[in-house]
Amino acid sequence: MGTHENKRYLTISAWNVRGLGDKIQDDFFIDKIQSDINILLETWKGECKDYKISNYNTFSKIRKKKKKARRHSGGIIVYYKKEIAKGITNINGTKSQNRLWLKLEKEFFGFKEDLYLCALYIPPINSNYFENDYSFLENEISTFARQGKILLMGDMNARTGKCPDFITGDSCQINNFDAKNLIPNYYEVDTEISRNNQDNVTNVQGKSLLELCIASRLRILNGRFIGDSLGYYTYMSINGYSAVDYALISESLLSSVKYFKTDDFTYLSDHVQIQLTLNCNIKQTFDLKSHIEKKWKYLKRYKWTENSHNLLLKALMSEHIKNDIMKFELNEYQENQKGVDGATENLTNIFENISDITCKITKRIKSKRKKYRQVWSDNCVYETKKEINRIGNKLKKCPNNQLKQKYFELLKSFKKW
Repeated sequence: MGTHENKRYLTISAWNVRGLGDKIQDDFFIDKIQSDINILLETWKGECKDYKISNYNTFSKIRKKKKKARRHSGGIIVYYKKEIAKGITNINGTKSQNRLWLKLEKEFFGFKEDLYLCALYIPPINSNYFENDYSFLENEISTFARQGKILLMGDMNARTGKCPDFITGDSCQINNFDAKNLIPNYYEVDTEISRNNQDNVTNVQGKSLLELCIASRLRILNGRFIGDSLGYYTYMSINGYSAVDYALISESLLSSVKYFKTDDFTYLSDHVQIQLTLNCNIKQTFDLKSHIEKKWKYLKRYKWTENSHNLLLKALMSEHIKNDIMKFELNEYQENQKGVDGATENLTNIFENISDITCKITKRIKSKRKKYRQVWSDNCVYETKKEINRIGNKLKKCPNNQLKQKYFELLKSFKKW
């Protein structure tokens, strides 16, 4: 027997992990990969089954390893929950190894239009892997924008400062001159929406990103929503801070964004994880019988003992049990679902009351998720991780050179273990 339960929100995260390595065995890392869709960038991984996560499927794009290279470079892995697998398609949207396009079906997610999600890592402009990415990306967006809405998430190595990602002072008033329509009647005027950013610097790639936003009617989510209202830094090195990891969405979908969060700095990467929450309406079908059985596993469990036989006879002779049985027999239940549910509940209560008197009661303990532990893991390592994360949290809210120095000193000692 199946039933429906609507899922109202879709969470999508993106994170430049600076090498996946054995982080997949780190409990703290796994706790971070709990969104419906998780984008990992610069994984530095080839084809490998070791990075599988329970209850998640994967899409990946692997950059070819150079002959003399000691490891892979680049790499994109997308983890998505199995329960939403029917609504996601990996599409051949680009030949670039820096981008991976996914299509989120409107029928499955309850969107008005299909959503085209691009997981991307755009290398620095002086990198050997830079491919004039912004120009190619604009062409790809132009193609998919005819079929649906656009969402870009990833590390773009772009510093946009506080420059607008829209046309300032945009207006249709130009059509009033010379009685000629210089712009088409269907033209939509850009909406001016303020954006905060801790990073005041603008670089070449930042200008390219802003031009892309204006040309494609995309808007940056950083610095505009609860969770990142101040426009926090997303990258930290010993030399300084910058905001280079972004989520960009079609302007018309801004009202569908419920939340956008920039996470804290941690020992896991020099980039922070960013997370987006979108309104959706997913109708999920699940097996009601299995759901009830799973729920009952964690309730009372009764064990028959040597004394149970005598206790059962006494229970059946007790006045309140006899009254409950009599009431059940005399009650006229309706011949419909409501009547069946009522009879089931009353009969279950009778059995439970008898079992409480007759049997030994035990409770099932919910099994905990298997935790991976490194051979070298000890209290010292754990406390160091904890302290690095604590300082990372402070640095996000209040960048401080003294704290930053302590952060990297701890990180350096941690990496030696």
